[in-house]
Amino acid sequence: MDDQYHPGMRFTIWVAGLALALCAQADVPDKKLTSKEMNRMLLEMMQWEAESRRADHIGRRAEALKPGRRDEPLRYLNITDEEVREVQLISSKYLPKVMLNISPVVTDCPCEEGPTCTAQVFVVASTQDNAKGLQLSLLKDKWAVGVVQQWWLRHDDLVSHRPKPGAELTERHRYMQAMHVLYSEFPHCVDSPKQQAASTK
Repeated sequence: MDDQYHPGMRFTIWVAGLALALCAQADVPDKKLTSKEMNRMLLEMMQWEAESRRADHIGRRAEALKPGRRDEPLRYLNITDEEVREVQLISSKYLPKVMLNISPVVTDCPCEEGPTCTAQVFVVASTQDNAKGLQLSLLKDKWAVGVVQQWWLRHDDLVSHRPKPGAELTERHRYMQAMHVLYSEFPHCVDSPKQQAASTK
């Protein structure tokens, strides 16, 4: 799908196209499925499509927070030698073990990362063939893979296993169900300790 679409739109368009294709091919059912099972799957897929349309704001927010390099607002103190070692250690679990490029340390974490996030960096590992990036968040003075980056890792892994054209209904149903669950679990903003305290007064 063209990259001009954000994840929610890509998912909705893909679901709509799939549903139409399935309806058109309903007279050629999967031999492993009964008519009742096939109808149930089709109805569930239609329901997920409708829900994805109602929750389109999630896809827009996910795209807006897609991990990438940021150069502002810069933290007053750039990354320390100790932090570099910590970042390298974490990155080695997710990225190829090659030379890493670490972006400047920036502040203003998105609220989805939680009230303990104070800074972020974007790490890129480049090989001869491609480059792969990873966003790390500073949570309670410890660098870690933040919740948004974790969500995108799940998203990219799921998309890499999407059914091929002509795949069986059961495989497409599993994929759509997993995508539906993934979007329902997109991180949401959590009030800061001060906001929580104020709300209880």
